Amino acid sequence: MSNSPGNRPDPTSALREGTRVMVRRRLSDAERGSAAGTPGAGHTLTDVVGTLVRRDVSTLVVEPRRGPHVEIAVSDVVAAKEIPPSPGRRGRPHRAVTVSDLEELMVDGWRPLEVERRGRWLLRAGEGYTRRANSCLVLGPTERETVTALDDIITWYRERGLPPLLQVPLAPGFGPQDDDFVREVTALGWQVTSPTLVMTAASAEVSDRGTEPSARSLHVEVDADITHEWWQLADERARSHDAVARRILTGSQNQAFVTVREEGVTVAHGRMALAQGWGGLFEVAVTPERRRRGLARALVGRCADEAARRGARSLYLQVGAENTPAVALYKSLGFTVHHTYVYLRAPEPASPRTA
Repeated sequence: MSNSPGNRPDPTSALREGTRVMVRRRLSDAERGSAAGTPGAGHTLTDVVGTLVRRDVSTLVVEPRRGPHVEIAVSDVVAAKEIPPSPGRRGRPHRAVTVSDLEELMVDGWRPLEVERRGRWLLRAGEGYTRRANSCLVLGPTERETVTALDDIITWYRERGLPPLLQVPLAPGFGPQDDDFVREVTALGWQVTSPTLVMTAASAEVSDRGTEPSARSLHVEVDADITHEWWQLADERARSHDAVARRILTGSQNQAFVTVREEGVTVAHGRMALAQGWGGLFEVAVTPERRRRGLARALVGRCADEAARRGARSLYLQVGAENTPAVALYKSLGFTVHHTYVYLRAPEPASPRTA
């Protein structure tokens, strides 16, 4: 079969807007001519690395870390792939990633049903299933007056029958009281709630520490989709939003559902979303009667094994700051706090009316 541009597979088909990408494209005749007599003479290809800000059937627009946007014809692309976010500081990849890049990446791990951008604000809706999928993620300053931006948020969520909610990441080492934006919004009556830790680790380190309990017959299964056994441990919140929960749980580009069974009984489960060299852990749960027996450690270790096998060198998770036992477990497995975030709830008069 011919591999001409007219019938070869589109190497850009898996790329998603908002992700960091590497695109290898052909140089035009003019570009090759201008390179004559330079070290680049004779080259026919060049690489573009940056954030994919727009794509359609014929064109990609990539924003490099420095410099103007680059417009690339899809017909000129030889190869393309998503790559991990660029480091924002020195250190291992799971520590060096910036707060905003990691927050953007985590959106893929818990895909809302509806997304709209307002500059650096990301409006998300998922029919009320979880705050994460039904809040506006604030990744930077608004381009408008804060009051005007908040009015827009309130209207957008009220139109969908949802309470207006902001998710605000905080700089490492800073609390809500230290953040200028949080102070400004709380002065307008919004309330801070649900402080959450974002923890990261190297997959290999977690894999080494997450050994299975000895002298026990555990059966661990990894599936690409939700199974009956996995769903047996779904919490009441997921069961009450059955159809929506399943869409969100399976909405990532790539995920794995891990089920742990003991003597034929499902005793633990978890979900991992994989993208851009990262694995995100979600829905880690153990049946109450079998807690404190090493099952969560074995489950997370198995997720880390799977992440490493699939080329994800780093892991992330989100855990309530008040969940002391879970935080202690994750720290013992090698996770450290990367940053925190809080939710801000709109004043009660701005909430949707109820019948």
